[in-house]
Amino acid sequence: MTDNTTAGKVLDESKMYTKEGLLEIIDALPLAIAVIDSNRTVALANKSICLFTNKNKLQLMGHVAGEAFGCIHYDDVPEGCGSGPECLKCKLRTTLRATMEQKETQHMVETVMMFKNHGKRHLRFSTLPMMLSGDEVVLLAIEDITKIKKREQEAMEKGKLSAVIQTAGAVCHEMNQPLMVINGLAELLLEDLQEDGTQKDIVKEIKKQVERLGSITGKLMGITRYKTKGYLSAEIIDIDAASDLNSKKND
Repeated sequence: MTDNTTAGKVLDESKMYTKEGLLEIIDALPLAIAVIDSNRTVALANKSICLFTNKNKLQLMGHVAGEAFGCIHYDDVPEGCGSGPECLKCKLRTTLRATMEQKETQHMVETVMMFKNHGKRHLRFSTLPMMLSGDEVVLLAIEDITKIKKREQEAMEKGKLSAVIQTAGAVCHEMNQPLMVINGLAELLLEDLQEDGTQKDIVKEIKKQVERLGSITGKLMGITRYKTKGYLSAEIIDIDAASDLNSKKND
């Protein structure tokens, strides 16, 4: 009886491809696709991955994946791609390795990588173990989702901003009336206190702080963007940076 676990780790040689046949297939696909061999070098590259890396196929094939794709950490250590401290945290490297060793497909793995020519990019990739001309390889499909992530971040910040504006409006509405009452009472007290002294100074300070609170509510009503700052162990709204009213005063 065949061990199912062992059988699941063996590639089906009936699904063996030639380089020419596989290249014809992947060249017709819109995703950036490369075939990586057991030495982590690019064995095949389609047209879309050439566009992604801004290199031709000759510049990609035969080169270690990190070098071929333009990973910013490729030159960090003399030993080359896969030997640096950043390599140990690289999801692309660990996923390729797991696919090769475990003979299991990996789906929709997301990561962020830094490239020499493209800067910071959000990527989603999938892998497939396969046989190519008698050798075990990994087919790697890469999708650049940087723009999608940017739109998601913008939508999330827009939602946060909407919640902040609604909360700020409610706070200002509730605070303004008591502040007006306190300010009015302070003015009456100042009129009654004819001579300067400790009591009059205290009332003046109360009035000053009420006016300060009024300035803060004005900034809250002028919030037009979502900006935060650190406070203790949390993040809070940076009222000065978020408010147009404050920026206009600075102008």
